[in-house]
Amino acid sequence: MKVKGIHHISSIVGQAQKDVDFYSGVLGLRLVKKTLNYDDKNYYHLYYGNKNASSEIVTTFPMNNMPQGKIGDGQVGYVSLAIPKDSFGFWKKRLNEFNIKNNEYTRFDKNRLYFTDPDGLEIEFIESDLAADNPYSFNGVSEKQAYKGIINAALFSKLPKETLTVLTDVFGYEIVDEDNDFYQLKLKESDEQFIELLKNSRGIGQVAKGSVHHLAFKVKNEDIVAWRDYLVKKGYHPTDVKERHYFRSVYFREPGGILFELATAGPGFLIDETVDNLGENFIIPKKYIDETQAIIKKMPAIVQREIDEI
Repeated sequence: MKVKGIHHISSIVGQAQKDVDFYSGVLGLRLVKKTLNYDDKNYYHLYYGNKNASSEIVTTFPMNNMPQGKIGDGQVGYVSLAIPKDSFGFWKKRLNEFNIKNNEYTRFDKNRLYFTDPDGLEIEFIESDLAADNPYSFNGVSEKQAYKGIINAALFSKLPKETLTVLTDVFGYEIVDEDNDFYQLKLKESDEQFIELLKNSRGIGQVAKGSVHHLAFKVKNEDIVAWRDYLVKKGYHPTDVKERHYFRSVYFREPGGILFELATAGPGFLIDETVDNLGENFIIPKKYIDETQAIIKKMPAIVQREIDEI
């Protein structure tokens, strides 16, 4: 068995509406799901992706009462989002128009545009042919510039060699390049998507507001139980298989401190909404359904809207 690439990346953020304004209003991602947190009924879980939610998904847990986190060892350090070829100039201009500090740099022969979100999450854009075009336009971002998927997750580990073993021996990644700071790893089946692993310590991080909570890798639907059994045999300590409505998953913390999830490809995000109305409904897990009215009453209203400042 091998993983099939990145499924989603989930981060802890602050105020919910500000989060929607940034990822949708500024970056042009579609809010494809607005659900209650499956593990805590006091918070939202927001999902962002392409028009039909077929891309890798950026998800956030808005928790405005959380302390500020620190990006460091035991976390995903930054996330690289794929944008269409020849859209680099558009995005630099747009970030400047929204007064979002950014800078350009090159690593592994890829030009990158780096910036942070309002809570301090580190993000970069990379032009890519990843997957199909995204026929979605919103608030000044046309399909010619629209988000295409997650192209990279950069891992900061307190034990990089042990993390490298998980990626190669367990997940099936291969080292394809390296420099003084990073290994670059890919799956044989992927020409575009990759993983970067920092070779040296950046100092222990603190998972809280403004940090990535976990990184999920995609696996076949029928393999999830076998994956759990395999992780047990390899000496890791995975959770039981979790039912997440849109997928099933198991979690485990690898030796370098990073929380990994293995998530099934399906059933997917179209099982309770159509492409036309993705993200419009507030989805509450079945285990909380009897508390629906009380939950709705206390949750802050959020809406995907056009903005010109943040």
